[in-house]
Amino acid sequence: MEWQKKLRSMPVLYWFSRRMTLWGTISFNLAVFINLIIAFFYPYNSGQAGAIDDSLLLMLFWILTGLSVLGLFSQRYGLQPLTIALILRSIYHLGIGNTLILLGSLNLINKVVFVVSFVGNNGTFIMGYRAMVMDVEFLYHLAYVLTSTLGLFVHELFYSILLFDLIYREETLFNVIKSVTRNGRSILLTALLALILVYLFSIVGFLCLKEDFIMEVDLLPQIAAGADRPEQLSVSTSTPSCNPTVRLTSGNRRVSDDANTERACDTLLMCIVTVLNHGLRNGGGVGDVLRKPSKNEPLFPARVVYDLLFYFIVIIIVLNLIFGVIIDTFADLRSEKQKKEEILKTTCFICGLERDKFDNKTVSFEEHIKLEHNIWNYLYFIVLVREKNKTDYTGPESYVAHMIKDNNLDWFPRMQAMSLVVTDGDGEQNEMRMLQDKLASTMKVVTTLTTQLTELKEQMTEQRKRRQRMGFVDVQAGASGALPPSAAGGNHQIYKP
Repeated sequence: MEWQKKLRSMPVLYWFSRRMTLWGTISFNLAVFINLIIAFFYPYNSGQAGAIDDSLLLMLFWILTGLSVLGLFSQRYGLQPLTIALILRSIYHLGIGNTLILLGSLNLINKVVFVVSFVGNNGTFIMGYRAMVMDVEFLYHLAYVLTSTLGLFVHELFYSILLFDLIYREETLFNVIKSVTRNGRSILLTALLALILVYLFSIVGFLCLKEDFIMEVDLLPQIAAGADRPEQLSVSTSTPSCNPTVRLTSGNRRVSDDANTERACDTLLMCIVTVLNHGLRNGGGVGDVLRKPSKNEPLFPARVVYDLLFYFIVIIIVLNLIFGVIIDTFADLRSEKQKKEEILKTTCFICGLERDKFDNKTVSFEEHIKLEHNIWNYLYFIVLVREKNKTDYTGPESYVAHMIKDNNLDWFPRMQAMSLVVTDGDGEQNEMRMLQDKLASTMKVVTTLTTQLTELKEQMTEQRKRRQRMGFVDVQAGASGALPPSAAGGNHQIYKP
């Protein structure tokens, strides 16, 4: 922010710096147009004008001019057709070579302007030469300028390197490259394992299957003429071999049945190169390019085992391990990118509250991140605290300045917002009121139940007393029914039927 403030005091540099994206887009489009001209017309005569049909150029010019006019009216995609039309007109009048020189000069000038705007935006030159050398992005743009200079003054084909700028501009392509470099050590170790296996299979092929390494070749005319002259090739007879059918001519010169075939495993180095080159590039392994043996040959079973082992171990397992590491890394990078985008869309950067916390609230999530916790307002406040005189600090400003100096972020309102506090207070009051109503209704129910229990208890007491009274009456009636003994000396008792 301090540098941006100084930058505004330099109008020219500020004007170029504000349009850095525009300069980058122009550079990439010019590089594409230059390479299209080279791809269609190279090689060409630099001094020749009208290298292609003039009527075709004129027709394309007017078609693209019409498309550019329509695009300009719709305010979309109008500049590219207009640029192509102007380039075709330049080719028609100036020639291909002069047009390339013109476009190359414009591209070099534009890229220099881009570097100036890049330095102006980042303030690279005020950081010292060491910081400039250590800045990878700055070095990349300098390499772009150097490549444009080589294409303009040395050779046109240097312009093809400029197309790699697409990787710098597109994040998706950058992630594709990063998927290879992120786990580069794992990939290199797996590739080293593949080289070890290729070396072992080359040794087995050199010792036992040397005669099967016969490759079809297409000789150039001068090489074919030189091959007709007999040459003596020395063969080491001390080399062990599993194959007893080694064919040698007089003078120990190996021959082949066809002039278009060559032996590819006379030395161990040639075996390694053949297995590495043809074995890894063919879908079925090295067996696809070797001689097709007969089933009557004594080493036919060994050849079958050799081909199958190379196919399953090297082609299926090892190569798929390398592909799997690259694919998994790319999937992880894509998941991380999607997760970051999801967090930015659904989480407040300042307080960390998620979008669902603002559902059914008076303030929406969009209003919260724009009005309450606007990230730019916090940045402006930090700049204000840094630029303001310490003697003019208020209490909160002094507290925040101390926190910033200690790199402490506790002054951020983590997991809280003013709108949610007010809303939550109203909600708590409503909940308290509802709880009080429920408590009052519950007390009424308890009082009613207590009354009913008291009445029930009284009724049970009355019933118990009544039963006791009835039992006492029954006892008295039984006692009065028994007569006293008679004078005759007998006891007479009257029983009720």
